[in-house]
Amino acid sequence: MQRRARSRFPLVAALAGNAFLAGCSGTASDLPAEPLVITAQAQGEGANSGDAYTGTVHARTESTLAFRVPGKIMARLVNAGAHVRAGQPLFRLDARDLGLAASAAADKVRAAEADATRTAADEARLRPLVATGAISPSTYDGARAARDAAAATLSAARAVAANAANERGYAMLVADADGVVTEVLAEAGQVVGAGTPVLRLARSGAREALVAVPETALTSLPKSAQATVYGRSAPVAATLREVAGAADPLTRTYAARYVLSGAPDDAPLGATVTVRLPGAASGTTRVPLGALVDLGTGQGVWVIQPDRSVRFQAARALRLTEEEAFLPASALPPGARVVALGGQLLHAGQKVRSAESANR
Repeated sequence: MQRRARSRFPLVAALAGNAFLAGCSGTASDLPAEPLVITAQAQGEGANSGDAYTGTVHARTESTLAFRVPGKIMARLVNAGAHVRAGQPLFRLDARDLGLAASAAADKVRAAEADATRTAADEARLRPLVATGAISPSTYDGARAARDAAAATLSAARAVAANAANERGYAMLVADADGVVTEVLAEAGQVVGAGTPVLRLARSGAREALVAVPETALTSLPKSAQATVYGRSAPVAATLREVAGAADPLTRTYAARYVLSGAPDDAPLGATVTVRLPGAASGTTRVPLGALVDLGTGQGVWVIQPDRSVRFQAARALRLTEEEAFLPASALPPGARVVALGGQLLHAGQKVRSAESANR
């Protein structure tokens, strides 16, 4: 889970109440010429290690395999963890009933072929007799219709026979791709229906790190990261592929998948993996969030000069947290003293009094 950043400017929070009370006591004529403000010193921010999330290694594609026909499982041919090749047998059903259905369908094909041959011969014999007037046209039309019907019946019988032969072949469940058996869900002797899951297969190929990311980190989730598999010292590059569209209802986190570079053997399935995100870039300066103001011309901060006058320094925030703003070091160098609270009512060149010195 993402770590909640603690305030690095405790003096700002401690003096905010005093400044508010001081500003509310008296009328406008009683206010001093030099307003009382809370100040803070801008601090440099170097590169940090960033956040890290722990998850597990998964295959890019994970399939749940099932029989396409119902039946009783006669044999389980693989175990969990086995490496299989495409076309390798995994399970076998009792195919006797399927064989009988295929034989019956084949017999219907032979009967339909005989009927089609007979009706075709009848139509061929009657065709020349129509021209001589030996038979009526309606008689010939009946023979031709019988020929066409027999041909259609033969075509349907062949389709049924082909389907029955396919179903007999479906009694053997084979791997549809190279991969690793991650889970076996059925055993020999069990009667399963068509589509009942019996095995899970993780296909060979790219490996991914599946991690849970809090919703507060989604907007700044980087595309590139470093991943370290437990027990392996060398980290590998990881690239964000997808983020779940909905949060987990229990943890309220989002599942993110990072593709791991390198050979699949370097990332065993189910292994613990830590994904480290890049930290904040160097060359930034952090100030209290209240120091960042916008006077209508853009963001910036009030910098206090040695003579206690203020100068507005334009600076656009690179990143915001709940308590701090990160500005480019080129716009605001570390060590500069800025107005942390009360800058909305100031103008350039105005002298101010520091609440810190006033409370001493």
